This record gives sequence, C-alpha cells and structure tokens, in this order.
Amino acid sequence: MFKNILFIFIPIFIYLILFNFIEEQKDLILLSLIITTIVYWATNLVPLYFSSLIFLFTAFAFSLASKDIIFSGFSSGAFWLVFAGMLIATAIKNTSLTQRFTNLFSNIENLTYVKLLIYISIFAVLFSFVMPSSVVRIVLVVPLAIALASSLGFEKEDKGYTGIMLTFILSTSLPAFTILPANVPNMILAGLTKEIYNYELLFSYYFVANFLVLGFIKNIIIVSLVYYFFKDEIKNKLKKEETQAFSKDEKVVLATIFTMLAFWMTDFIHQVSPSIIAIVGVLFLAYPTINIIKAKDFNTINFSSLIYVVAIISLGSIVASNNFLENSFASFVNKYEAFDLEILNYISLTSFMSVSGIVITQPTIPAIFTPIAQQLSQISGFSLSEIFMMQIAAFSNVFFPFQAPPLAVGLALSQIKQRDMLKIILLLAFITIVFLYPLEYFWLSFLR
Repeated sequence: MFKNILFIFIPIFIYLILFNFIEEQKDLILLSLIITTIVYWATNLVPLYFSSLIFLFTAFAFSLASKDIIFSGFSSGAFWLVFAGMLIATAIKNTSLTQRFTNLFSNIENLTYVKLLIYISIFAVLFSFVMPSSVVRIVLVVPLAIALASSLGFEKEDKGYTGIMLTFILSTSLPAFTILPANVPNMILAGLTKEIYNYELLFSYYFVANFLVLGFIKNIIIVSLVYYFFKDEIKNKLKKEETQAFSKDEKVVLATIFTMLAFWMTDFIHQVSPSIIAIVGVLFLAYPTINIIKAKDFNTINFSSLIYVVAIISLGSIVASNNFLENSFASFVNKYEAFDLEILNYISLTSFMSVSGIVITQPTIPAIFTPIAQQLSQISGFSLSEIFMMQIAAFSNVFFPFQAPPLAVGLALSQIKQRDMLKIILLLAFITIVFLYPLEYFWLSFLR
C-alpha cells in the first residue's frame, strides 16, 4: 500500500516543485518525467521494465521529442548487442564451452576467493585492451562468469556468486574508461574534441593521464569492496580435467566468436556496426542446418531487461537533443565562481559533471560539456586539455547502474539484484570524489 502511494505521489511532488522554476510546459513535463523515472529506477519502487514503459509511453503521449528519438533505444546498437548477446550466451551454454573457460582457473594453485577475484579483475582489464566495446565485453564475459561461479559451487543466492558477477562486470567496464577505444563516452569525447577544437586525443597521453588513478587504483578498490561485501568461501575445488578434442559444435561456435571478435577489433577499417556483426553471428548459429541456437532459446530471452536497456538509451538520446537541458547546464556553468585553491576547482567542476550524469547518463556527459569546454576553461583557469581529462574523471564515476549501459546490460544478463551493485558503485563513487579526484589532480599536475 505504501509503495502504491509513493508511486503516485513522487511524480506529482516533483512536478509541483519544478513548476515554480520552469515556464515552458513541455520542458516541465520532460524534466519531471526524467527525474521520476530515475527515482523509480534507483529505488526499484516498481519493476524496472514497468517504470521504463511508463517513461517511453509518457514521452510519446506528450510528444516530448520526435518519435525517432523517443524510440531510438530500439534501433540502437546497444539494444541489438544485448539481444544478440543473450543468444550467443545460449550457444556457448549449449556446446559446454563454458567448462573449458573454467578449466583455465583450475591451473591456479591454492585458489581462494580473494585470489579468484584478483585474477578475474586482471582478466577483465586486459580484455578491455583487446575488445573495444564495453557492452560487447559484458555480453561475452557474463556467460563465462555464470559458468565459473556454478563450477565453484555457488548458487544465484550466494554472496560468492554475486561477487564474481560484480567483479567481472565492474572491472570490465569502469577501468576501461581510461583506455581510449574501450568505451563509448571515450570515443564521443575524442570525436568532439577533434571536430570542435581540432584537438587530437592520443591513446598514449589519454592512457598515461588516466589509467594509474582511475583505472589501476580504482580496480583495486573495486576488488576490495566486492570482497568486503560479498566475502565467501569456494565450495567446489576445480579439478583439472584432461583436455578433450573439440566437438563439431564447439568448433563452429568458437570460429563464429573469433570471427566476430576480428570484425569488432577492426571496425575502424570496415566501419561495420558491432551490433550488425553480432546479429549476423546469431543468424549463422541459428541457421536450421547449424541449429546451435534453437527455436526454444528465443523463448528464454529476458525481454523485461531489454525494455530497461531501451529506456536508458532513449533517455540519453532525449536529453542530448534537448536545448532546454543543454542551456540549463551552460547557464549554471556561467554562475560558477572559482575557488582560490586550484585543487578545489578541479574537484568541484569534475564532481558537478559527474553528478550531472545521474540525469543525463554517462555517454551524454561529453556530448553536453565538450561544446562548452572553452567556457569551462576560462572560468576555472584550467587548460582545454585538462578540461577534457576532467570529463574522463567525471564520466568514469558512476552512481547508479542505469547511468552506464554496460552496467545495465550486466545486470540484465547476470540477473543479480540491483541493490547488490548499488552497494559497490555508490560507495565507489564517494571514494572516487573524496580520494581519487584529488589524487588524479596531483597526477595531472605532475604531468604538466
């Protein structure tokens, strides 16, 4: 009963507060809808798919953006990557390839839970150098993570299971913000700096400036937090099994995955979308003569999770195309008064950009703040290059899973509880602002 009252009261309360500050009715409804949806997502007051459908329907009913933008989530590459990823996961499961992956960990002597998390995090970060798209990485590693957790004797309700999933997902996504081609916001930033300022973001400088603090040290903190909250004991020892010859189906699935990987890693040459590559791979594996992905596998797809992913992407598209929100951020920046201490300017500006990601989502941060980077440079005293690096610190700091599509995809595929991920990323966001931002400031100062 109390949840029902909150469900109705929250949007009314938000609307009435904003009514005093926003004159245009359409902008008022849009901002009320965005904040309400974020509250629903963050609190899980209603199921994620239900709040997502409300967002899409309301935006459509009130024509808050064009139909193409409102339903852009359905046509986005991320949606089709998740869809394809769910089916590729079933192909891996159907051929028992996951067992071969778990055998890799059987080579580790005296395997403990903390050692397992460390090895997983190292594997995840190294994979970020090889595979450019974070969503694709999540799609590939989650089925392997599930198989590994099961082989070690963990059930879905166990802390150990959740810890393994979170380490795979977070270490695959968050440190990769410091590796230039590894995440979408990175590439948006690089494209806009070149287009607007003719400034080329080089892989080497990008990596040196960001990876030590926001990649390496942050990854250590991720593992530490996961171990603290989800400490468990390994229940089954992994037995080193004799290597058997690959079956025909295993060879077909492996060849398909490696072919997709080759195309994903060379997309700068052929310009074919990662989602198209994934769908072609699924169609091949589902072809009646191959029949590794079977008709019944399509019935196992978690469509509620897909709707959630669609709404997240559509929200980001609506925000990025809305002049009112863009002008609001610009006017807020104009009112900024610089501190006497440069480090306080760094922390305050970076934190502002980071917190704005709760409303505009991570991929939209560089889309909103790069065009006003010159303005930010003038009022803060930082160089353009430093403003760009501050954006990386901002969009690599995530407060809620819905802000970053890879985390939302990871939740959808692993089916762990949102509150378990929230424990880690909320505390990690606080540690980042209080500890890592000052550390990053001193590191950038050293590199000047």
